[in-house]
Amino acid sequence: MKPVLFRSSACLCVAAALWCSAGSSLAFDIPPPPPPVYEGLILPLFPNATTVPFTGQSGSGTGKRPGAIGSTQVQGGSRVEESARQLAQAVPVEQRERTRQAYVQAFEVYRQLERKLGLPAGDAAGAVAAYIAGNYMALHGVEVPDPHFLQLARQMRVALDKSPDFRRLSPSGRRRLYEQSAMVGTFMAVTHLSLQKNPQPAVEQNFRNAARAHLQAALNTAPDRVLIDGSGLHLQEQSR
Repeated sequence: MKPVLFRSSACLCVAAALWCSAGSSLAFDIPPPPPPVYEGLILPLFPNATTVPFTGQSGSGTGKRPGAIGSTQVQGGSRVEESARQLAQAVPVEQRERTRQAYVQAFEVYRQLERKLGLPAGDAAGAVAAYIAGNYMALHGVEVPDPHFLQLARQMRVALDKSPDFRRLSPSGRRRLYEQSAMVGTFMAVTHLSLQKNPQPAVEQNFRNAARAHLQAALNTAPDRVLIDGSGLHLQEQSR
C-alpha cells in the first residue's frame, strides 16, 4: 500500500475524528473563499500558455532547475492567531470563533505533517503545496500519496523561487502566505476525511464548490484540468 498524504498521518486522522464527534463540520457549511494573499499577488502559477508549469521551462527553453530551499523559507515570529482570525472573517459572525479555532488547529496539524514528511520548517513552498493538494483532495474525493505531495512541494519551490511577486513580498507577507496556505489546505483535507466518515450532502456540495474556487484562484485555470501524480502537478488538455 502506498503512503498517502494526510491519510498516512495519525495526527490528521485523529483531528478528523475529533471534529466529526464535536460537530465542528457545521463551521464548514459556508466555506471560506481563498486567502486574501492569493488575490492577484503570488498566483496564478501559470501566467501564460507558453509556460510549461513548474519545470522552469518557458519559450526560451531554460530547462529544469531546483528551487533553493532557503529562498522560500519564511522569517519572523509566528502570526498564527492573526492569520486564523483574518481567514475567519469570511464566515458569518456566529461561526467566526469556531472557524478561527479550526484554522489554528489545522496549522498545528500541518506543522506535525511538516515534520513527518521531512519538509523544511517554515517553507512557503510546502504550505502552498498543501493548499493545492488539500483542495484537490476535497474537489475530487481522492487521496494524494506522500511521494506525489513531496514532488508537488518541489514544484512549488521552483515556482515561488521564480516569482517576482513572491520576491517582493515583505517578511510579514511571506509569513501570512505560509500560515494561511497551510491552514486552508489542511482544513480542507481534514474536512474531506471528516465528511467521508460522516457524510452530509449539503455541506459536501458547498465544500466541493469552495475547493473548486480555491484551485481556480490559485492556478488560474479550470480545476478539472488539474492532475497530481508521481511527476507532480500537470494541466490536462481541455476537451473540445
